[in-house]
Amino acid sequence: MNLIYALLLMLHITVGSAALLLFWLPALTPKGSLDHIKFGRYYANTMYMVAGSGMLICLLVLVAPLTVHGDLSNTANQAQMALNIRLFAFFLMYISWLTLTSVRHGILVLRVKQARHLLRHPTHLGLLLVLITGGLALLGLGLWFNKVLHLIFGILGTIIGGQMLVYCLRRHIAPRQWWIEHLGAMIGSGIAAYTAFITFGARQILAGAGYWQLVFWVAPGVIGALVIARLSRKYHLQFQGK
Repeated sequence: MNLIYALLLMLHITVGSAALLLFWLPALTPKGSLDHIKFGRYYANTMYMVAGSGMLICLLVLVAPLTVHGDLSNTANQAQMALNIRLFAFFLMYISWLTLTSVRHGILVLRVKQARHLLRHPTHLGLLLVLITGGLALLGLGLWFNKVLHLIFGILGTIIGGQMLVYCLRRHIAPRQWWIEHLGAMIGSGIAAYTAFITFGARQILAGAGYWQLVFWVAPGVIGALVIARLSRKYHLQFQGK
């Protein structure tokens, strides 16, 4: 199992590093250009691999936390150690699911544009319902075990999933609302990716930061939400003027 974990982790780190860089290429190229479309496709495919490998890693940890991460010599605290490892793994698995769902939603929204009835396929609606249900479960774990990170992203994920579900089901949308929805979903996937990197990849660096590490964990979500709000308003006004 440790060999499988090590190989998956190596793959996850490799494609995750590529995704963090690829995120900025479609973001900085002119919207609708061939470069934007090409790099956007590269980013989406890479993020699918990041999310898939991340969920497999977390599943291994949830099944055998002490085998993968634990210190078996410390028999007195094995139960508490296993619980803490599983709680963190569930958080990271949810972030992976949020990443997967956001990217998929963003791509589908752009593909179908105004034909939103195509988004009401049971597969897509099921993925969104799992995102909402998982967010509520993460929120519950945060309340029960006093985990601030679980609370914040449980609320955030539930809201994001709810908004995407409402977009799919609502009867009417504003002209070119699909473009704003695509933009928000893709930026949201970047928020999830950078959050996962900071909470897992950089946690050793931030370990001595105390409560300040929470600021770094939440920063991508806050900054991303502000960017989404500003760009959504900008394009909404721009499309209204046409």
